[in-house]
Amino acid sequence: MRNYNFIFLALVFVLFLNACNSIKQHPTTSDASTTTSPSLEPKSPGEIQDVSAPNMDSTQQSTPAVTIGEVSSLQSKVLDKTIPVSIHLPTDYNSSKNTYPVLYMLGSDYRARFAMLASTLDYMGEGQIPEMILIGIDLPQGNSILLPTRKNQDTTIPDNYINFLETELLPHVDNNYRTAPFKVLYGGSNSGFFSVYTLLNNPLLFNSYFASSPSLMVTPEALQQKIKSGPLQNLSENRSLHIIYSDDEGLTKHVAEFTSVLADHKPEGFTYKVDELKGQGHVPAMDFTLFLLALYPDFNPFTPSENLEPLDKVMHHFEGLSIRYGYEIQPPISLLFDLGFHNILSKDLVAAEKIFQYSLEIYPEGKESYLGMGLTFKAQGELESAKVMLEKALTIDPEFSLAQRWLQRLETQMASR
Repeated sequence: MRNYNFIFLALVFVLFLNACNSIKQHPTTSDASTTTSPSLEPKSPGEIQDVSAPNMDSTQQSTPAVTIGEVSSLQSKVLDKTIPVSIHLPTDYNSSKNTYPVLYMLGSDYRARFAMLASTLDYMGEGQIPEMILIGIDLPQGNSILLPTRKNQDTTIPDNYINFLETELLPHVDNNYRTAPFKVLYGGSNSGFFSVYTLLNNPLLFNSYFASSPSLMVTPEALQQKIKSGPLQNLSENRSLHIIYSDDEGLTKHVAEFTSVLADHKPEGFTYKVDELKGQGHVPAMDFTLFLLALYPDFNPFTPSENLEPLDKVMHHFEGLSIRYGYEIQPPISLLFDLGFHNILSKDLVAAEKIFQYSLEIYPEGKESYLGMGLTFKAQGELESAKVMLEKALTIDPEFSLAQRWLQRLETQMASR
């Protein structure tokens, strides 16, 4: 979360420095903007990223499809039609070499919901969860297309959509983006049903399944039978399901019946969670945040302003997360900056230098890494080295105001010597 004490701490740091001086595919680019640390400054709203993927035909529109992202399309042989696909990449995607887990959203033609998910991933990705790629699958015919037919409960179309995901969309995304081997499927209402349906029919396709207000009343007996005798019973890897709904939408009975059968026939390695909210309506607005917090419950337990943990402990924690989730998870650059900065305030410059050196190793184009190293050198009295680091931060992001201000102070100090 953002450090609202930063301004105060910065003033303390200025006094401290005066006292001291008186005695992670796509090639990185030097002018690309990286994620702003939560301890620094907020991102500019409304920025549109150019995230066109090779082999995807850009859909021409007079206005941006979403607040942050781009709409492209994929020609599906399985579905025999063109599928509009919305894409949102982490802010520092083009300036890093990291790989990212992917969250797939069903029904991204609901632009407000897609924009909210994208913004939530950006905000929480500053330190609460890993940064993630967001891929939205548009459903121009409505998300009821993902349900069995009303007349005879034919599942051909939802089965075809599972096939489309497995054989076309997921491989396409993996081939064109730096993806980590961790995928999440999110759906709400009828597409929430499809998220559950996909789990029961192809549980290994995604690592985790989010279902917001899922329409479990559509084929309750078929779903329950699939739990008892379907592919889920042969699950060989860890998988999870999280259902969220509100008590005022008539789903309580249906969710209870579904989860009762699930509890009795749950295979080893499968976990599920159900949250009934109070008075939040159909597909609660807060569902996505709750999903992510539950998926990464202990992602970042560190609060450098209250307790200065050693770097080795931080590294060990994220090594454990990497083992648990099956892909490399690095400490957020915001955490490393905060930890290093508070070590400077505590006058442990050896620890601060070690932290920022590590930050530079895993975020070689991270402007906060260079800012932190520059502040460390300044505190050590190595003004020329500090200037080099601050100038590098501004090479990465010429509009990085904190680096601008610190460089101006540094140049004033150097001129007065």
